[in-house]
Amino acid sequence: MSYQNQSNKDHLDIIIGPPGQEELIDSVHCYAEKHNMNIDEAWSECIRNTADNLMKPNENGFNSFTNLFTDVLGEEVYVEDYFLSHYFGAFSTNGMLMARIKNPEERHKYTAPALNFQSKNLLDGERNPIDIRRFDSTKRQQIQYLITYLLDVSWIHVTISYGFVTMKN
Repeated sequence: MSYQNQSNKDHLDIIIGPPGQEELIDSVHCYAEKHNMNIDEAWSECIRNTADNLMKPNENGFNSFTNLFTDVLGEEVYVEDYFLSHYFGAFSTNGMLMARIKNPEERHKYTAPALNFQSKNLLDGERNPIDIRRFDSTKRQQIQYLITYLLDVSWIHVTISYGFVTMKN
């Protein structure tokens, strides 16, 4: 099955850790208090607002995600859309996978917001969905470094999924 046929199922996730800078942490706390929500919800809203701003066309007519993914892959990539998802209880606040933490006292659950880019919304120069497997481990690491720097967060985890098949009952 070609990647074009998998475009609804193939995706790149950028899982985002907590804010890294004290001023940003204070800002998220103030936002949470002002809007009567918990810290994880406020942080997710901050990530959504930031991602929405990065999706706006800049002076060259492309959005910042388009520029970032084009630079990483070394060819034209047009980012049409993203959606915000969450990883519940999969990561600790320091970015460790919960399953890998053996000592229960060290398991501080974290609801991690994730920017999800489906292959159908990552298009090549001919406007076809790109093969998500082009984001190999080296490319994902580059995205990790760039987004960590851009968002000033404690950690980033970048993963891909392709060929997902829904389980039947």
